[in-house]
Amino acid sequence: MSLISYKADSCIRNAYFHNSCSDCIDICPENLFSIVQNRIKFESELCTYCSACLGICPTEAIEIENFDPNRIALEFQFSKDDKLNCKNMTQCLSSFSSEHFTTMAFNRDSLKLDLSLCSDCKIGELEQSIRDRVENSNRFLESVKSKKIVQIIDEKVKKKIGKRELFSKFIGKATDKILIPDSEKDRIEKALFKGRDIKKMHPTKQRILVDTLKYSSEFEQIETVPALNSLVNSKEFDKSCTNCGDCIQFCPTDALFYSSDMLSIFINSAKCIGCEICHEICKVDAISKSESLNIVDFLRPKELISFSMETCTECKTPFIKRDDEVICERCIDFTTNFSSMLSLARDI
Repeated sequence: MSLISYKADSCIRNAYFHNSCSDCIDICPENLFSIVQNRIKFESELCTYCSACLGICPTEAIEIENFDPNRIALEFQFSKDDKLNCKNMTQCLSSFSSEHFTTMAFNRDSLKLDLSLCSDCKIGELEQSIRDRVENSNRFLESVKSKKIVQIIDEKVKKKIGKRELFSKFIGKATDKILIPDSEKDRIEKALFKGRDIKKMHPTKQRILVDTLKYSSEFEQIETVPALNSLVNSKEFDKSCTNCGDCIQFCPTDALFYSSDMLSIFINSAKCIGCEICHEICKVDAISKSESLNIVDFLRPKELISFSMETCTECKTPFIKRDDEVICERCIDFTTNFSSMLSLARDI
């Protein structure tokens, strides 16, 4: 039985035609991911359990038995050691995402990543990918004026690490078990399982990061957050929006939703993963990415656009009014292109 599981129904590339995510294909050192009929295929029997793909998947469609980076991200604040490396984690640091690094940085005074084994590691060239995620995390920390930082240390060693050597003790004990206070155990469990009733595409790593930020005294003191990386995403709608609802129907995390009267569209930016499916599916190109986001709008839903109802003077049918229109779009098209059909013989 394989220790790794690939949940195809949680893969954003498989579930939505308007998405071309290939992160797992790009990073896998064994080339075990491929595209067959525009869907991701994974050969699990050949996997070396390096976990390189774990932290890169935007919707957490890949899991490894007995190793949960979300749990580690929450429990790490209680670790005696502020340093992470592939030895004390039993897995490659590529198994952690920018969300994990940011969560761990917020929850303790310092976070250090030891990449000393990366240059001689036989798993593959993963060091740059890890550094990119750290840079992304630090950009976010700087943008919210946090004094926290994810520090990379590189103490070179001569020993080479084989593909399976890191994971020979994968099933069993960890090197140093983190002792969690009883008072915190329930909180961590609730954080890990919170929101399981929502769409499966909404990653836990994003939920625990948002919860961490909500209760951070540093985060409360800022006014805006730059939406320039994968950690913060939001949208803007222009007046060309027709309220067709396609963006809401196909949003994989329910970040976009209607008001109760269906006349306003809101976004919960804390759920947006920046997949841009809504951009691709919008027929009138009414959706664009926000460059910045008010902190209040990040922590609670924001109204993107609202409409009002009007009765068409031609067909007497209610329609969504935009600008100063008095007749519906269907009647505008008919009266413009087929007005001659309604002309009297004496007027011809």
